[in-house]
Amino acid sequence: MINKKGAEVWVSAVLYMALGLIAITLILSSAVPLIDKIRDKNTFIQTKNLFFQIDENIKKVASEGPGSRRVLTPLEVGKGNLTISWEEDKILWSLETKNKMIEPGIEFREGPITIYLDKSIIEDEYVINLELNYTGFIDIEKHETLQYGNPFIGTYTMTIEHGGFKNNLPIAKINMI
Repeated sequence: MINKKGAEVWVSAVLYMALGLIAITLILSSAVPLIDKIRDKNTFIQTKNLFFQIDENIKKVASEGPGSRRVLTPLEVGKGNLTISWEEDKILWSLETKNKMIEPGIEFREGPITIYLDKSIIEDEYVINLELNYTGFIDIEKHETLQYGNPFIGTYTMTIEHGGFKNNLPIAKINMI
């Protein structure tokens, strides 16, 4: 003989658990993308502040005499790719994100930093870019002891050293340790 009251309790328990799981799934499915967008925006702001520090130190070294040196430690690139274009005298950072922080194709400047957003090849994804451009007024070169290559991801110590002049431009030698 089946106890009807015991079966009803089990059915109720299973239904409550199922409803609870559905509620948790709905909450997480809407909260996780929002958290990712907030995280990407925070990374963008931290990297922008880092770019202000890098720019300030490069300009100080370039304005002082040969042998002048500055050290940035720790230089943390948690997300995204930091690239130094030695040929073009640029420092670039890019991050793939679903967060449309600005309109794609529009470029604007915030102090020495150029900010622009490109559409990714993946639908509803973008690439946010930061750029420091020293073309024509500071020659960015690799330090002789540089061991790492582009892109730089992780934690480093950046040294910036005045390496003399080339074509009447101050040379900023950069090393990532």
